[in-house]
Amino acid sequence: MVTMAEQRSVDRERLKRIQEREEAAYRARTPRSAQLHERARKALPLGVASSFQAYDPYPLFMTDARGSRIWDADGNEYVDFDMAFGVLAAGHSHPAVAEVLAHRVANGTCYTFPVEDSILLAEELKRRFSADLIRFSNSGTEATMDAIRVARGFTGREKIIKFEGGYHGHHDDVLVSIQPPRELMGPDDAPASVPISAGIPASRLAETVIAPFNEPRLLIRLRAHEPLVGERASEG
Repeated sequence: MVTMAEQRSVDRERLKRIQEREEAAYRARTPRSAQLHERARKALPLGVASSFQAYDPYPLFMTDARGSRIWDADGNEYVDFDMAFGVLAAGHSHPAVAEVLAHRVANGTCYTFPVEDSILLAEELKRRFSADLIRFSNSGTEATMDAIRVARGFTGREKIIKFEGGYHGHHDDVLVSIQPPRELMGPDDAPASVPISAGIPASRLAETVIAPFNEPRLLIRLRAHEPLVGERASEG
């Protein structure tokens, strides 16, 4: 377990040299991704479909994937440990999934009416995870936004707790202290609530309490002073 009591010196000049070396190798290996990113910047904000895909010097553009493997526009092969944040539990292009999707595409993909397929999937998820009911969402952002609303409605409380550094979607309640500037982080034992960008109301920041990751004793102390949505309003 890593705790804040551990202090290590950092050779920042050495880190800078390593970063420059690795970036040069990255650029040499991925010129096609660089070209695609320049083109994308003329049509998409930051040159990506979602802001989390943007990073320096430019993101990799992928073209193909099978199972655990994925290939970029320059033909480089990678092992995909991300799997769309866990969505692709069966890996890329699993034959059974591809067969079902081919059937669905041939019969329409977007209705304003319910379909039997959603029942079949919900029943299977209930069976696997012993869930009471299933509600589907289009993204993790929708899922966390709905979960927070349900928790607030159930507890009658407004504040939530979020761990520093965690990403939970791009709604205002959770776009706080994801990668805050060092000078704005606040003390180690009481991180500040730092918005990721302009446009997040101060009222949302006031309702999002930031806790340091992996420090259970500090979390207990924080919960003693902040009424959080994880606690019933009738409890102490």
